[in-house]
Amino acid sequence: MAKNLKDIADQYAKAIFELSSEQNNIEETRTSLNGIKTVLNDNPNFVMVVTSDDVDPASRDNLLQTLTNGASESIQNLVKLLVYNNRLNILSQVVDAFGDRYNEANGIVDVTATTAVTLDETRLDKLAAIFASKTGAKHVNLKNVVDESILGGVILKSQSTLIDGSLQTKIAKMKAQLLG
Repeated sequence: MAKNLKDIADQYAKAIFELSSEQNNIEETRTSLNGIKTVLNDNPNFVMVVTSDDVDPASRDNLLQTLTNGASESIQNLVKLLVYNNRLNILSQVVDAFGDRYNEANGIVDVTATTAVTLDETRLDKLAAIFASKTGAKHVNLKNVVDESILGGVILKSQSTLIDGSLQTKIAKMKAQLLG
């Protein structure tokens, strides 16, 4: 049964996360992977160039060494394994999946706060504290998105939690009750 690329990336991320946990270098691994992700984002054609049949093996190896320069041996081996398995195209997804595992292990939650107007840092900090207290998160990374259609209030959304305190939803609930 064929697996989708996200599942495959999750398997690689799980393996590198467990290995870095055993080696007590999760922070170093995270830093290296984030550096690789930055290179991939800054050079969107990198994977296509490296995996091209037009690139000779020596140049390919040099490009991959440049990508993993300063990274631990386990990261270098991860990249080599992805190349060997013709999976370098999922490296960015592996980095994201590793980040998800890291955040989960450390109680870090990414949250989007949708509001009708832009919130200042003080209000964002208060919302982060409220979300953390309701969900048990140790740290909340809060991003503010403005959507005037919610009229007022706030919608807090993470990967697994939704807290809808928008005026739009309250009006819709009252309308539903009245129309019964």
